[in-house]
Amino acid sequence: MEERLQDVPISVGVLSSDKLLQANIASADSLAKYIPGLTATQRYSPEMSTFSIRGFTQELRTSASVGTYFADVVAPRGGGASLSGGDGAGPAYLFDLQNVQVLKGPQGTLFGRNTTGGAVLFAPRKPTRNFEGYIEGTYGNFGMLRIQSIVNVPVSSDVRLRLGVDKMQRDGYLHNVSGIGPRTYADVDYTAARASLDIDLTPDIENYTVGIYSFSDHQPAAFQVFNANPALGLGRLAAAQVARLQAGNDPYQVEINLPNPRSRTRFWQVINQTTFRVSRGVTIKNNMSYSQIRQGLRAAIFGSNFSAGPGTIIYTSVSFNPQGGYTNSQNNLVDELQLQGVAIGGKLNWQAGLYYEISTPDALVGSVGPSNGAVCLSLAVETADDYRCRSSAAAPTSVNMAKGSVKYINMAAYSQGTYALTDTLKLTAGIRYTYDRSRGVSVAQLRLFPTNGAFNAAGPVICEAGFAVPGCRVESSTSSTKPTWTLNAAYKPIKRLMVYGTWSRGYRQGAANPFAAPLAQTFEPESVDAYELGAKTEFAGTVSGIFNIAGYYNRLSKQQLQFALQPLPGTLGSNRTSIFNAGKSRIYGAEMNASLLFGRIFRLDGAANYLKTKLISRQAVSLPGYVVIPTADVGGELPYSPKWSANIGGTVTLPLPASTGKVDMGASYRYQTSYQIQAASVTPLRSTPVRQLDLNLDWHNVMNKPIDLAVFATNVTGQVNVITVNGLFGSFGFDGRQLGDPRMYGMRVRLRFGPNMSK
Repeated sequence: MEERLQDVPISVGVLSSDKLLQANIASADSLAKYIPGLTATQRYSPEMSTFSIRGFTQELRTSASVGTYFADVVAPRGGGASLSGGDGAGPAYLFDLQNVQVLKGPQGTLFGRNTTGGAVLFAPRKPTRNFEGYIEGTYGNFGMLRIQSIVNVPVSSDVRLRLGVDKMQRDGYLHNVSGIGPRTYADVDYTAARASLDIDLTPDIENYTVGIYSFSDHQPAAFQVFNANPALGLGRLAAAQVARLQAGNDPYQVEINLPNPRSRTRFWQVINQTTFRVSRGVTIKNNMSYSQIRQGLRAAIFGSNFSAGPGTIIYTSVSFNPQGGYTNSQNNLVDELQLQGVAIGGKLNWQAGLYYEISTPDALVGSVGPSNGAVCLSLAVETADDYRCRSSAAAPTSVNMAKGSVKYINMAAYSQGTYALTDTLKLTAGIRYTYDRSRGVSVAQLRLFPTNGAFNAAGPVICEAGFAVPGCRVESSTSSTKPTWTLNAAYKPIKRLMVYGTWSRGYRQGAANPFAAPLAQTFEPESVDAYELGAKTEFAGTVSGIFNIAGYYNRLSKQQLQFALQPLPGTLGSNRTSIFNAGKSRIYGAEMNASLLFGRIFRLDGAANYLKTKLISRQAVSLPGYVVIPTADVGGELPYSPKWSANIGGTVTLPLPASTGKVDMGASYRYQTSYQIQAASVTPLRSTPVRQLDLNLDWHNVMNKPIDLAVFATNVTGQVNVITVNGLFGSFGFDGRQLGDPRMYGMRVRLRFGPNMSK
């Protein structure tokens, strides 16, 4: 239900359409910069980004801890059997928006899928009753070109249509000096389209349909090897690569020896929302969605460029989809029936609903690639048959061909109500009962290369240890039922002040995990008890604005922790990761946000978040045939949890006559402390602290014409930001890191048409 933001008794961050445009937000990562406490977790490609809030992070091959919603429907799953995919915000969700809302704390009692960390809601602009629209072009450095076009057509008094397209291309900012494959990495190349149809079937029945399509095909982000341990593993070769990096005097230099890398995502979705106003006090609403997401990734995960001589590659970890294969390939159906109403003379606002979601795989997904340390010819391969690698009895080499899939079914019933006990005190209670089920299929096959020392094709298929013949197949399944709830009290002692308190039980489902070790292919749900106290104020006068503050405390139990598994010497297996419900954690902190208006000339916005996370305990985990390496330490902080994050921005409106147009000059400064990405016992490496300045100038209604001009620059100081690391110093003999965007700048022109051209 729509409410004033200051009347909502939870912590919510909102970016309006004007702010999204002003900040030139085109990705999940750029969105996260403007909401303290929100982090975008990008492991391999922007289309595979998910969100973290208040330390709640999605581990590899688990369900999202932060739900992403578009037009009130949860984002489709990618399957996540191989690498994480789906569950996030791709290009199709990031244009022509009314706003973006970030709800912090457990969600799911009121709508959608159960999550422990929060929800990010993308609200698209609905069709209007006017013929209007715009054409927009943006040009910037790194050859960036973005074209958007929106047209809104009132087909009749009861039928409204809105069409939009967004296309962006940008060269990569990572410079590959290996001489193998593309010259740059981390480029952008996507096309997104959206069609919205809003029909008043009767005065009381509205049918709203949104069709979405996006296609992205580009070079993925790449890791940079920057630290070496010559005494261990491949460290001697890494030392030479690190020396070349230091001699090159280019902070964005990478060396990737994969001949044909690629990140490719095709996504489409149809959303239908039917709203029936039965009476003044009762509304029935049904949200339904069907979608398909297919992702393919060919990437050198460790970022190495090692060779045993001219024309050869020493392989480290790769994700390589064979021709016709995918990393994620999933169909998703979601249906949610809601009843909303007002009763008892307007004192009770209530809602009840049923939720159903089924996510089914198109096919088995996965990748092929030689084992770590394999010496192979440098070839642009398309299938496992194309590899030519050298093997010996002392150092056997294989092609790993792991494949798998996961099917999900989620069902729930829920109800929530808010009762105005007095004019100043409101009580809210909500409860939900959820049933989740998953089924996984895992196929683990190897092909050994002949041990004659020559560069050979791989031999016939054999099964990895622990996977039964014939078929090398293991099947697994999970099911769980859980109640969750929320209790909230909101009190207004004076007109412009609200204080509130909340206790919520959150829940994140368990699932099958086909790419885990064969004896650890399922994990159970985790749950959180979340407590929040807050206050929201607003004031008027010479200086007007709002000031909100909240404190929160969370206890996470049966926490889903990721463990790395290395096969014991002599075991016919491959490196894997598994999820175990092995942790208990404590998360607490405080946050604030404020907006101050100094007349019509100056606006100051600021927000800050303090976060303290700690893994209180971790159960011992052992697995036959593997060395088990935890990725979180008892007493240590949780990954992707910066202790401090804040931003402050000011906007000056120049005192110009109306005939000139409106000119705003803005500056925004973002600060974030470093955060741990893996357990300190695995690697002490962290992200870099962020101190980033963004500038913008917006000229609206240029010379009283329906034209808008803008100039913008992000990361003006050119800070080199480390956003993630893979700490391999103690295992493979080197460390790699992934770098964030460098300084970006450009200009934007928008031409508007229609009756509201002056707006």
